[in-house]
Amino acid sequence: MSTMVQGIEKEFILKALYSEQTPALCIYNRLEYTLKIDKIAKGELFFKPDRAIAGLAQGKRIDLTADYKGMSVVFVVEVGSIDRDRFSAGIPEVIYKDLDRTYMRMSFPMDMQLKFSFLQERYFFPISDDTEAKPLSGDDLLPDDIKDFNEINEKMAAWVKEIEGEYKLVLFKDAKLASLEEQIIAKTGKCLFLPSTAGKFPESDPDAKNRVITINLFTQYLKTIGVLHTYFDSAVTQFIKAKQSKNISADVWVPLRFKEYVIGYIHFWSSKPDGPPLGFEAVKTLYQYANSMVFILKEKAYFEAFDLKDKFVTGQGVDISAGGVQFACSHPYITALLILDSELLVRLITPKRNLNLKARVLRRCEERGAVYLGCHFFDPEPEDVRFLFEYIYGKPFSAGAGKC
Repeated sequence: MSTMVQGIEKEFILKALYSEQTPALCIYNRLEYTLKIDKIAKGELFFKPDRAIAGLAQGKRIDLTADYKGMSVVFVVEVGSIDRDRFSAGIPEVIYKDLDRTYMRMSFPMDMQLKFSFLQERYFFPISDDTEAKPLSGDDLLPDDIKDFNEINEKMAAWVKEIEGEYKLVLFKDAKLASLEEQIIAKTGKCLFLPSTAGKFPESDPDAKNRVITINLFTQYLKTIGVLHTYFDSAVTQFIKAKQSKNISADVWVPLRFKEYVIGYIHFWSSKPDGPPLGFEAVKTLYQYANSMVFILKEKAYFEAFDLKDKFVTGQGVDISAGGVQFACSHPYITALLILDSELLVRLITPKRNLNLKARVLRRCEERGAVYLGCHFFDPEPEDVRFLFEYIYGKPFSAGAGKC
């Protein structure tokens, strides 16, 4: 298992590599180069390669491997200015040491494309932090034996009219989450319930099934979007006052849950100026409508159209070895599903042949609006390993070759 190094220890290793003029190995466009740190300036490293690196350009990221006190260290730098015999690069954010990697990484070849798909069922909907699947009971569904989605919607419209309220039904599909309410119910998988906008958020969950956003959970979410603790009370007050300004006296947002996904919501509100606070029984009824809708959608194979299993998505290759690959993806819904230990089918497209390799996500980080995934290939076919090795390293495969 590798160890991530930052801060003072990272600076110490870089200075040691510079002072001892330790060579670092780089493979770029299937050619092998040896580099040394020629100078360390404020915020920059200057490298001197053994020869000009063909195709190197500003903004390119290169992967370097060096020996430090008997252990292999690896770091990635982004190329800055380029002179005839040296180039500059930014200080790497991290260094990895004590590596157990079998094969050395190199920059992703320019003539190779990467696509990936999920080996497991994954759906094109927002995924919530509440990933526990809860099987539905009889109390969760409408008592009537209704088999039609529109019939449920009509029944709900009649019920809402009877209690003098209004509602809106939204299915996310590929829609972007917009309002704070949409974002928090998608994130938590729970119901946002304000019995009265003249009052406060529930301090404790009134639901025995733990499905309601309390004031503590709401402020925790505010923290994740950058609201400082000292402004929590003000933010909550403004949130409720905004509803009062729209003549909303009671407000409920009930998520439509399918497995760990939130596929949409029912928004119910009341505009009675002097009405009593909304009772929780109304929320239970809305959950029955929501769950019955999801049940029928599942029966009608609605979700099959949004299953990402075996459907390929384009990724941006960053670096690769004969044992794994790192790539970036910037699609927000897709990246939310790319969690650690996700199993993927990675398709590598080259001018000579295409490879389909099973991979498992081992590392995940976010940078510059994209998510970077480090994946390990598992159960590869021997001929695929041989081809990939020879393609990226530019030399025949042999036992022990390409080791870090």
